[in-house]
Amino acid sequence: MVIEINDLVAEHYARGSLADALIARLAEHGIDRGGVTLDHLAALDQMHVRGHEATIELLDALEIRKRMKVLDLGAGIGGPSRVLASRYDARVTALDLTPALCEANRELNKLVGLSRRITVVEGDALALPFEDATFDRVVSIHASMNIERKRSMYREIHRVLKPGGRFGFYDVVAGVAGEPDYPLPWAGDRLVSFLMSPSVMVTTAEEVGLRTRTFRDLTNDSRAHMLRQQEATAARKAAGERPPLQAGDIIMGPAAADKHRNLRRAVKEGRVGIAMAVFEKPRR
Repeated sequence: MVIEINDLVAEHYARGSLADALIARLAEHGIDRGGVTLDHLAALDQMHVRGHEATIELLDALEIRKRMKVLDLGAGIGGPSRVLASRYDARVTALDLTPALCEANRELNKLVGLSRRITVVEGDALALPFEDATFDRVVSIHASMNIERKRSMYREIHRVLKPGGRFGFYDVVAGVAGEPDYPLPWAGDRLVSFLMSPSVMVTTAEEVGLRTRTFRDLTNDSRAHMLRQQEATAARKAAGERPPLQAGDIIMGPAAADKHRNLRRAVKEGRVGIAMAVFEKPRR
């Protein structure tokens, strides 16, 4: 069953040559391949709610120091991994289940000169291909929604963390107002969507030996951010301006608009929430 779920998740995210499509999108906005910067990519490679702003909030909360070994779990095309390597000078391992996302991650790292500082690994969060006590930090951004066995994932995270190491997640979580409508950015239907309430996520992480340092409910912040985005989009359209640089249709396929619309409605109606937490593996 786990293999079948993994196949469905990989199929949901599978596309053609994502890196080529993203580079072509940049070219449409006057940015040629040789001039691509991390700032340009940030508009494309951080598709999670609140994007780059939320990435920095989580990574700052983890207190990442120079040359720390950091695992980006469910790294996708690698936006947060590149932030870890460039802004925090971390030594990053970016793990994802989907071959197409891993390949795009490698190509984009090469494009901005970060290949030596980011190792991309195709693998399963429930069976991490690393030795015990390998990493100083583990980061997971909008990844656990596709993972049913969260206890197993947290147990693996605990295993690969060094004593005193920290794990941080920024995730879409189950709300209090019932099931959301599909499709959503992480799932075409409920077969590969495994939302959990934030309180149960925290309790589950603690039960495998992690200690909670901080927890933040960011649902209201996310709701306000989405509203500002909608207003800005409407204003640009009314002014006859070109839509801003984005890659939702490339990453999420032809149903991208429906996925975004359903997510906005789910957040507004309380069917999903947005949460951020940081845990620590005790030294003893």
